[in-house]
Amino acid sequence: MIISEQSCFYPDSFDYYHPGEAGFETMDFTVEDRLSCWLVKPRQANDKISTIVHLHGNAENMTSHILGLLFAAAAGHNLVTFDYSGYGKSKGTPTLEGIQKDAAAVFAYIFNNPGIFGDSIFGFGQSLGGFTLGCILPGFPALKGAIFDCALYSFRALFMESYPMHECTVPDISALDTLPLSTVPKLFIHGTADDVVPYYHSEKMFETASEPKELYLVEGAGHIGALSTSHADEYKKRILSFIRSNRA
Repeated sequence: MIISEQSCFYPDSFDYYHPGEAGFETMDFTVEDRLSCWLVKPRQANDKISTIVHLHGNAENMTSHILGLLFAAAAGHNLVTFDYSGYGKSKGTPTLEGIQKDAAAVFAYIFNNPGIFGDSIFGFGQSLGGFTLGCILPGFPALKGAIFDCALYSFRALFMESYPMHECTVPDISALDTLPLSTVPKLFIHGTADDVVPYYHSEKMFETASEPKELYLVEGAGHIGALSTSHADEYKKRILSFIRSNRA
């Protein structure tokens, strides 16, 4: 068996969920006439509103992943989520370099439209999305903060660790090369029972990253699974506190 770059991606176009089902107003928009995006507006904005840009994981599409971040909209913040090339309604085919360009295009659009999104912008990357956020972070020094949830630093490293007997042709791209180049505040979160991406990936990212930075290990949580544990309230509190502390 050969592990190729396409082993990193499991997209589909099924509509899993819409935030309107929970009473949130959404705005559809498109970036570069190819990337499908949502702006999820809070039911009631607070006086210190931020916009949190969600970079989701490698399976399904944004309509399944958005559920795990609606607590931030409930707390009074804007959420932006989008689909990488080949996911959901977005055009194209995903590649590791390509999804970095996708994410960079979305951030550029947001920063170029402060009348819609404001000037307090955070990135929130989960799994594949955390890898992607780490890789592009030096290009966006105006971000108020970056949150990484169960992120991996390298797909090639992850596959070679998990399947050492198989040939791996995945490109050698690592967020460990870029995280030291950004002084954006960073919060790394990882469940200690993650059997998809071992939590030492976040430990290495934390060790390598430039200050300021924080590491929060969620005891007993699986992959992007903190909300399903007794630590759910602490998980939400840590994220909202990080946003509140760095938005100024």
